[in-house]
Amino acid sequence: LQDPDSNQPLNSLDVTPLRKPRTSLETFKKVGVPIIAAVLSLVAIVVVAVLIKVILDKHYFLCGQPLHFISRRQVCDGQEDCASGEDEQECVKNYPDGPLVGVRLSKDRSTLQVLDPTTGAWTSACFDNFTETLAKTACGQMGYDSKPTFRAVEIGPDQDLDVSEITENSQELHVQNSSGPCLSGSLVSLHCLACGDSLKAPRVVGGEKASVDSWPWQVSVQYDRQHICGGSILDPHWILTAAHCFRKHLDVSNWKVRVGSDKLGNIPSLPVAKIFIPEPNTMYPKEKDIALVKLQFPLTFSGTVRPICLPFSDEELTPATPLWVVGWGFTEQNGGKMSDVLLQASIQVIDSTRCNAEDAYQGEVTEKMLCAGILEGGVDTCQGDSGGPLMYQSDQWQVVGIVSWGHGCGGPSTPGVYTKVTAYLNWIYNVRK
Repeated sequence: LQDPDSNQPLNSLDVTPLRKPRTSLETFKKVGVPIIAAVLSLVAIVVVAVLIKVILDKHYFLCGQPLHFISRRQVCDGQEDCASGEDEQECVKNYPDGPLVGVRLSKDRSTLQVLDPTTGAWTSACFDNFTETLAKTACGQMGYDSKPTFRAVEIGPDQDLDVSEITENSQELHVQNSSGPCLSGSLVSLHCLACGDSLKAPRVVGGEKASVDSWPWQVSVQYDRQHICGGSILDPHWILTAAHCFRKHLDVSNWKVRVGSDKLGNIPSLPVAKIFIPEPNTMYPKEKDIALVKLQFPLTFSGTVRPICLPFSDEELTPATPLWVVGWGFTEQNGGKMSDVLLQASIQVIDSTRCNAEDAYQGEVTEKMLCAGILEGGVDTCQGDSGGPLMYQSDQWQVVGIVSWGHGCGGPSTPGVYTKVTAYLNWIYNVRK
């Protein structure tokens, strides 16, 4: 029998039954949905794992060998709670005052001076036979590993130090004992690092918005992504700030440094390798308020990321010398909020006798501190500015002070008190070495 409308016999054995093609919706249900479900499950597992890790990291520290958790409060508490002591390894370190570094630079044209250990006297370096190797050694003694530059400058009529030829022995400069006259009649002017230059000169006075172009060495020192203190770039590896910034949090891994911006936004921060503070002075707890932060990776300098110069060893600032200070600190005493843009103010050196008067600090300001502000009040540093630089411009900008302490903010007769950087140059050189 045959269907009249078909050529196919009705009883044909090789006829395949017609199957509807699978729709894209069915394919998606069968293949896509399980894949999406698997991916979402994986994402959920990862998110949960990350959240657990964040929560654990916030409250606990993992000891190895044997593996176990200890409370975060036990980290950097001076007691080794892990068997191998790793809970006390990545902590802020006390660095004692080291031996006297035998080289220094004078404000007289950045001339190099070398210590004669036999007499304890400083001697100016004669330019005779002075070489690039000697220049590198001198800078190395001060903790610089950059390429130095040096030139000859004539011995001045008011030169008050002996002049001697310089030799080197075991990575240190020495005064030649049999040194004759300085035939060149010149001293060595040495620069270890190009520093203290900014793209833009500051023009406004008193708590005004600042530009990173004016202060390319200014950094934000942060803990758990929160701005805690200011600081300043000394060289590609090192940041100068205040010791009291680290009183509450001694674990190095959560500290970061943000460079190259005048806003406290979400710009990525740089990881920290080490933090050093001096051993505290129990007699004068406000002294030694200085810290050095070593970055994990060296900075690349640019228009907005540059170092500031350290002061010369003999830099003495007389009262009324104009200075600048910058920071993101509170804009009002006992209130207001942290400024999210960098502010700058022009202030001046205040005589420490005036600062120690009965209506002021009553003798609390020591010779290792510097008073600066406006005696009438109104312009001052405040909480959050701590650790930032107090700056003086001679040929280049120098960091002469570190924002340290004070009574209130901007009040009359109690100006800001700053760590005097010249008092700690030897400590800085030793730590960086």
